[in-house]
Amino acid sequence: MKKTVAGTIKITNRSAFFIRDADGALPLKLSYHDQLRYRFMDGDRLTASLRTDRRGRLRVLPVKIISRALSTIGGVISTEGNDLIFIPFAFPAIERFRIEGQESENLNDGDAVIARIIHYPSYDQPGYVAVDKILGKFHDPLVDDRLIIHRYQLPRRFPRGSRKLAKELAVPVCKSELKKRTDFRRKQFITIDGDTARDFDDAVAVDQLNDGGFRLYVSIADVSHYVKPGSILDQEASRRGTSIYFPNRCIPMLPPELSNGICSLKPGQDRLTITAVMEFDDAGRRVKEYFCPSVINSKARWTYAMAAGILEGVIDAKSLPARYRNTVGGLRLMKKLCRLLKKQRRKRGSIDFDLPEADILFDVQGNIEEIRPALHTIAHQLIEEFMLAANETVATHLTWLESPLLYRIHPQPEVKKIAQLLETLKCFSLSLKGWRSVHPRAFQELLHQAAHLPVAPVVNKMLLQIMQKACYSPVNCGHFGLALKHYTHFTSPIRRYPDLMVQRLLKGHLWPENHKEGHIPLDKLVSIGDELSSRERLAVEAERTSLMVKKLFYLEKHADEMFSGIISGISEAGLFITLEQILADGLLPFRNLDDYYVVRDDRLHAVGEQSGKTYTIGDRLQVCLAAVDPVKCRLDLCLPEGKRSKSGKKTFTGRKTGRLYRWRKMR
Repeated sequence: MKKTVAGTIKITNRSAFFIRDADGALPLKLSYHDQLRYRFMDGDRLTASLRTDRRGRLRVLPVKIISRALSTIGGVISTEGNDLIFIPFAFPAIERFRIEGQESENLNDGDAVIARIIHYPSYDQPGYVAVDKILGKFHDPLVDDRLIIHRYQLPRRFPRGSRKLAKELAVPVCKSELKKRTDFRRKQFITIDGDTARDFDDAVAVDQLNDGGFRLYVSIADVSHYVKPGSILDQEASRRGTSIYFPNRCIPMLPPELSNGICSLKPGQDRLTITAVMEFDDAGRRVKEYFCPSVINSKARWTYAMAAGILEGVIDAKSLPARYRNTVGGLRLMKKLCRLLKKQRRKRGSIDFDLPEADILFDVQGNIEEIRPALHTIAHQLIEEFMLAANETVATHLTWLESPLLYRIHPQPEVKKIAQLLETLKCFSLSLKGWRSVHPRAFQELLHQAAHLPVAPVVNKMLLQIMQKACYSPVNCGHFGLALKHYTHFTSPIRRYPDLMVQRLLKGHLWPENHKEGHIPLDKLVSIGDELSSRERLAVEAERTSLMVKKLFYLEKHADEMFSGIISGISEAGLFITLEQILADGLLPFRNLDDYYVVRDDRLHAVGEQSGKTYTIGDRLQVCLAAVDPVKCRLDLCLPEGKRSKSGKKTFTGRKTGRLYRWRKMR
């Protein structure tokens, strides 16, 4: 096989991949030699020759760069000898640029800057940049976020017209509008969010029914009342697609006058909402639902920590202010309903991944104080269950009405990838029952098997990696992970544009005079879904980069400490380690070990040629920091005996050699 195709370069932390334009097939990894030769950058377009080698593997050979993605680039100034050089931020494939005309620039080591690319680097020629703007010191609070915004071409400011319109709309709710809506202002609605949250999309309330069942009210901010299709607010919201959350800042989809103001369901203030009312029997099965435009007045703004404290008996309700005490009864009802809904979800086979996240705590100046695993409490669970129930109910209702809408779909994993996972599971004495039928219940049972094993974090990660990405599409194939036939996003219109679209559609059926606002032809929905899925992926990538940079800043201050880690992967380069407390991923290169290590074909084991020492995925190790590089978003590790001395030389207790460390595969 040999053919020439066009495609786009995608850079990961340590590798470059070629993605075909035409069919969107799986990315093909570029050789390290080609990365060095062409110095690819994220988003570059090129033509490439696809060939099949003797072992039947598809290879990509670059032919010609069609266009470069960037004309400007963010980075950090660094000292190299007597010269200043430019290190590109979050571009691991390119090490450095030389600076043109640096004598005239007021540049210093550690400055974060935006630069114009004068000459792209090649295999034998360095690249050159001219500095346009100095952002500040890279390690100063929020400066790294400005580099991330430039790196991912994220929006910074709202157009003047949109801010002006938002301010005009941010006025108290008029009485004439209230008369059109169901009045739930006496209902004991509450919001439950994070400590620093300001955009409250959703409020919830629960009633106990006489037959032992429950009535759940999920009221969602009526953003569609303020953001009309085609308006300047709508155009900007659709362009952004989603709010983006960094550890210490937010890039909102809507101007703050709406997102943190008139649309936010703040306590004690009348707010326009769309309410989904769902009734469940005493086993947690939904038996009835209806929807209505409404007005609510939230009675209390709970944080997850406060709500969990009450529900887990850590906080005495009597110690709380009256506005909280009055809603404690409803909060406890919510806990009962949450358990029933969770039981029903597990019964149908929904997959619950156990993937810990990190909480980063900042001081008042914005410096990192602490990083710790985030708590996932009963308060988080009940909001998750209620939002899942509302999203599914809306999707089912709109499907029954035969309305074209953007579903949130999650295609089932490919059988080939499942088969590969099976081989890995055998090494852990785990099995996947009935895997050929590809039902989510089998994966749920697998996670249950692994839950109390040391390899549980690795199994969760491997399972997630074989899953396809969830996305937005008008063509419904169901949501595999949730084991649902119909699912959409409805509950977060302040921060997700698909939710705003679904809200308009639902509202059009509730108020016929608004019907045209939400209706979009099917063929147009396809392209809209693709674009919004792309914006979501970009946002997730930017958020991950911000989180990683913050973790690396923290680790720089703890360079002499030892950390507990778990081997999460093995490659030709070395062992991938996840630090358990910080939840940062790093590489323990084989060159930092005191033996030649052989990587087996299953990539689950690496064996030392001389010592016979074996490293296996899931093993726990004590590691030290060998190199922490926030600019490149890279973390290299070593074993305690391989820790660099103060002179900068590695001090191995084992065998030393002047030869290059090498690896090779074996069966």
